[in-house]
Amino acid sequence: MRVSESGGSSLRGLLTLAVIAAVIYVAYRTLPVYINNYELQDYISQLAVQATVQHSQAADIQQSVLAKASDLNLPVSADQIKVQSNRAGVTIDVDYTVPIDLRFYTWVLHFTPSSSNRSLT
Repeated sequence: MRVSESGGSSLRGLLTLAVIAAVIYVAYRTLPVYINNYELQDYISQLAVQATVQHSQAADIQQSVLAKASDLNLPVSADQIKVQSNRAGVTIDVDYTVPIDLRFYTWVLHFTPSSSNRSLT
């Protein structure tokens, strides 16, 4: 009887180890994308404040966001960045997806970082 019990125990241990390895692998593949998205969100928030104070043009703001996304290796194109800049303030909206190849499945992550800032005048 002890032989069958130890066999079941080792199988359960291997299964647990496989699940832990899978979780670590998925985290390894997705965590950098989430961190880069967070950095882009932080940059957009800072840029909205700066652009309001400096009265920047929408095209210049869009190019700044596009350059930052490129630096962060995020697949963002110019048509995915919407900028409204006028006397009332600045609004920046980005909508993009990142496909994550997990070998057995392609997980598509959808991000929508945005920020707005109103002018005091």
